[in-house]
Amino acid sequence: MKIRMFAGTMVMAAAMFAGQSVYAAGAPITTSGHEISNRAKMVSFDLRNDTKSAVQVKAGETELTLAPGKTVHVKVAAGASIIAENTTPNYATGSVLSVVSGSLSGNTLVLQ
Repeated sequence: MKIRMFAGTMVMAAAMFAGQSVYAAGAPITTSGHEISNRAKMVSFDLRNDTKSAVQVKAGETELTLAPGKTVHVKVAAGASIIAENTTPNYATGSVLSVVSGSLSGNTLVLQ
């Protein structure tokens, strides 16, 4: 009789402790910076080169060569930088020409 009582008490205690783990809160889900950047808004605008020499630029991940007087349509993620890739009389290599924002959408960015 004592063994049954002891075994029954042990089973009840195990069930009580196991039941609490069912209601335990899970780990919080966090969003990494990469997931946020993948959802960045794309901005469409034109780049126009009004200088006397060709300018090589990197707009986000896209590399472009802008001939003098030419306009090129680009679509870049908001927050990306437009960087000069070659040295010209107007720009040094690596200089940031602009940072893309929603206000550029549908407009023309002129390089002078």
